[in-house]
Amino acid sequence: MKKYITICVVLGLLVCLCSSANAAISYGTPSPALNPVFGTLIDFDDQPSGTPILPNDYAAFGLASITELTLGPPAFARYGGTQSQPNYIGTGFQNGWNGIIRFDLALPASQIGLGIADSAGGPEILSVYNSGGVLLESHVLTPGLNIYAVITRPTYDISRIELAGEYFAADDLQFNTIPAPGAILLGTIGMSLVGWLRRRKIL
Repeated sequence: MKKYITICVVLGLLVCLCSSANAAISYGTPSPALNPVFGTLIDFDDQPSGTPILPNDYAAFGLASITELTLGPPAFARYGGTQSQPNYIGTGFQNGWNGIIRFDLALPASQIGLGIADSAGGPEILSVYNSGGVLLESHVLTPGLNIYAVITRPTYDISRIELAGEYFAADDLQFNTIPAPGAILLGTIGMSLVGWLRRRKIL
């Protein structure tokens, strides 16, 4: 019986992984009713509007660097806006809100989410890369005034995120990175301890 249950569980997990591997980008709900909520959230509201975005501003939160590849600071900054209050990030009205924003993660993730405010111009493209810089997925986003795009992968292989387009701003970056080795070890020790206590009839 136990063998049968184990086989069913393994097959179920394989089905889930296969369906995840072929899943397309999904859309949630942007701020202020952000959904889904998972992992680490960076909402860019920690500093006043007009403050430039520097590459290491969010290193303490697991974002190794954040850069805008066409202009950079001071144009790449936090701006106040009605679509995602109080701040979103972009290149600003004087530069047509055009650009390419790159997010490099300190640890690889299996799921990322990003809010995109888009009022005009061409479509935005959201791409994810692995640690070797190899493109994993690239999606032309559904146009809209304010959307929340989510990419979910079957493994922790997202190390870089790029958002490119015309007349857009970004907000509410989320990512769930691979657990640190210490956390995995601690979890393993905890599960082993529970098993030992149950065998000893203590639990």
